[in-house]
Amino acid sequence: MKKLFLGIGALAIMLATSMAFADKEKPAKSADDPTSFAAVQKTLQTRFPKIHIDTIQASQWPYLYEVVTDSELFYVDKTGDYLFYGKVMDTKTREDLTEKRWNALNQVDFNTLPFDLALKEVKGDGSRKLAVFADPHCPFCTRFLKTLGDVDNITVYTFLFPLEGLHPGSTDRAKKIWCAQDRNTAWHDWMLSQKETMSLACNTDQMNTLKVLGDKLKITGTPTLIFLDGSRIPGAIAKDDLEKEFSRLSPKPQS
Repeated sequence: MKKLFLGIGALAIMLATSMAFADKEKPAKSADDPTSFAAVQKTLQTRFPKIHIDTIQASQWPYLYEVVTDSELFYVDKTGDYLFYGKVMDTKTREDLTEKRWNALNQVDFNTLPFDLALKEVKGDGSRKLAVFADPHCPFCTRFLKTLGDVDNITVYTFLFPLEGLHPGSTDRAKKIWCAQDRNTAWHDWMLSQKETMSLACNTDQMNTLKVLGDKLKITGTPTLIFLDGSRIPGAIAKDDLEKEFSRLSPKPQS
């Protein structure tokens, strides 16, 4: 489906239009009736046959339905005639509410991740755990790795997740890192100083396994951070923001 980039102003205009026509429609049944969802899905699938719709349901905003596909979240009016593609922002906090909702829908069971397929690094007591899906040709992954250098008492599981379409050659580089005698050293040497490390002959089937896992978890960018409670954050966040996430997960002292 060709993406439609509508800004916040366009979203407001379209929403206002939907509200203006809401009184004229006056459906006999509730607009949020399951049959209404089915009708909208049928409309969308007819007009966009290549997309796979997981769910359609009422959103937290009046007159808009939330549509979840296998790779993204967007909104439609309750006729399915108008599609709103973009982000909804809370203007008070500047929080991206669309991203927040997407991450909530795609929480991960941390303990089911295949840690035997990850690079494992333990610093300090290793008490705070973090999984990172990272691409060896991703500059933002390099930035986040530098941030982790200043963080203590952490266990980091790095899953090599090359996005070949964005970073040509990243799959071959990931295989070389995986086949190095010391994978962690090879990872740091490459990411921080572009230093080549000798690799050995080894089985790289884990790349295919992680590709399937990443698609299942709907990971579309790197780095993607996954925390112990299953929450995720896309992108290279700063140290202070990372510490806030760990503080949020820390047991609260008994009063």
